[in-house]
Amino acid sequence: MGEATRSWAEKPEGAIPSFDLEDYILARMDLKGMSVRELAYMTKIGRSRLHEGLHREVDKRVALRMPELVAILEALSISKIEAMYAQEVLQKNEGIELKDLLKVIPMCLGIVTGLPEQIITVVQHVDGLGFDDIRPEHGEAAQNLLVRAIEVEYKKLGRRRSRRFDEFGEE
Repeated sequence: MGEATRSWAEKPEGAIPSFDLEDYILARMDLKGMSVRELAYMTKIGRSRLHEGLHREVDKRVALRMPELVAILEALSISKIEAMYAQEVLQKNEGIELKDLLKVIPMCLGIVTGLPEQIITVVQHVDGLGFDDIRPEHGEAAQNLLVRAIEVEYKKLGRRRSRRFDEFGEE
């Protein structure tokens, strides 16, 4: 089975770099140790069809139909929102490795899962605030606050890790 850590930094001669959902699907398959044969059994999609649609060489891939993609995502327990984030991140961040993306996406899902309900609750419980007060630009401001908070916490983590390495030489 192929490697789930495609490197966009190393582009073999004639290779077409890929930032497709299929790459994320392949990475998730690798993570689960799932073969195309197993996926074919779970999805009831022909093995040959899956091999063609999920070919590791991008230029040899054929387009998968939406019902096929839905079946594959279900079989791998990939939610629609996870697939959307993976697709967006893959297309906008050429430098990220798939193995790293497999760590970032679940964190993002942890942030956004249930968020609309929490915002609705906040609006309903704050006196003098109504749904007419909600503006799209509030989302960008909230995102900036969140990213700054994450950065602060990760800097603390980095400092703790650095001190641990300094004290003991190695972990």
